[in-house]
Amino acid sequence: MNPLKIVHCANFNEHKLGATYYATDRKVSNGLIRNGHFVQDFSYRNIARNSNVFQNKKIGAKKSNEALIKCIENIEADLLMLGHSELIYDETLIEIKRKFPNIKIGMWWVDWTHNLKNLNFLKRLEIIDHFFMTTDPIELEKIGVQGEYLKKCSYFPNMSDPSFDIYKAFENKNYKHNLLFMGRYDKEREAFINFLKKHFSDSNLGLYGISKNTFLQGNKYLRTVSSSKISINYSRDNTMELYSSGRIIQLSAAGTMVMSPEIPGFKKLFSEDEIIYFKNNNDFKEKCDYFLNNDKERKQIAKNGWLKAHNSFNNQRVTNYMLESIFRPQFSKGFKW
Repeated sequence: MNPLKIVHCANFNEHKLGATYYATDRKVSNGLIRNGHFVQDFSYRNIARNSNVFQNKKIGAKKSNEALIKCIENIEADLLMLGHSELIYDETLIEIKRKFPNIKIGMWWVDWTHNLKNLNFLKRLEIIDHFFMTTDPIELEKIGVQGEYLKKCSYFPNMSDPSFDIYKAFENKNYKHNLLFMGRYDKEREAFINFLKKHFSDSNLGLYGISKNTFLQGNKYLRTVSSSKISINYSRDNTMELYSSGRIIQLSAAGTMVMSPEIPGFKKLFSEDEIIYFKNNNDFKEKCDYFLNNDKERKQIAKNGWLKAHNSFNNQRVTNYMLESIFRPQFSKGFKW
């Protein structure tokens, strides 16, 4: 594929000063660049905030939309790639298509499908060329997406990035935690977190994100993952086909052994010798106790998961798949998802 000029309109959290530098928006931009393309990052929320004295993104949304059109005009972009872009108006995308008839518009989504209600999603699908999501698109049928709209939607996996996924927990000699859970103490995870507190309080359990005082960001987050023997991938909804939060890659790409509920279809991505699946709390406890007492097996599974995260789901490979989905009728190589 010839080099493309791409405007990547996403969050980027510039005001957080690198606290979430490992987020998907940065991974997408890095992957596109590694594939030989020019990428202009467009931090739509920061531009909106900086456009008014109140630093209010909603007040500045109109200015941000105007700036996006100008950015595309300046670059003469071939592709507008949208991330989570709730402040970007559908009317703006229609105007971009009108002014630049050859441009393609793609969009990615890594949140659960419940939050698509914040967008006029069917209208958005009318305008864009392709939509990528970390859930099987079959789940969109539950919110009324079908026919030609559904054909525009593809699954794409959460991705690793070799420039900051640099740790190998399976090579450690000393660990900070035997068992690690990172996630909010919300209603969907409350019962599981209480179970961990009750049954693993003596197992050097690390619980982070369940309160403001335990919330980790930046490299401290990745270092903590990489200094844990076993880490738990537990999303708010573990019943959706192929869906997991980005935590699944943040954990596996750091080389910790991952334990996860049996997410529908997920064994197509990670086999049972790459992460350990559990059916319920009792099954989790039995398997966790076993691997905490069998270091050699645990480290081998952790290494297998690390290899899968870095070889199959690296951002250069995944973003190449995204570009081919938008620009080519057939893929140049097989993808295992």
